[in-house]
Amino acid sequence: MPGKILSIKEALSHPLRRRIVVALMDDPGISLRQLARHLGIGIGALSGHLSILYRTGLIREEKQGNRLQLFINEKYVANLIGER
Repeated sequence: MPGKILSIKEALSHPLRRRIVVALMDDPGISLRQLARHLGIGIGALSGHLSILYRTGLIREEKQGNRLQLFINEKYVANLIGER
């Protein structure tokens, strides 16, 4: 796993992480397994990229029963847009 990525620009510099963000915008609440299938990658590879996106605050997760759902962190993104 890469060193600490603190900026959104750094986090989104990887094309797969950009694809993850787009997928979550298109299908909010998608499960980890569904997202991995959609992107055509393994859960292990996906987890590393999700970790970076979590650390920057771009995505969030919610537990619904036994299912973990992934979302864009709308509040954080709205704050970023408001800062411009």
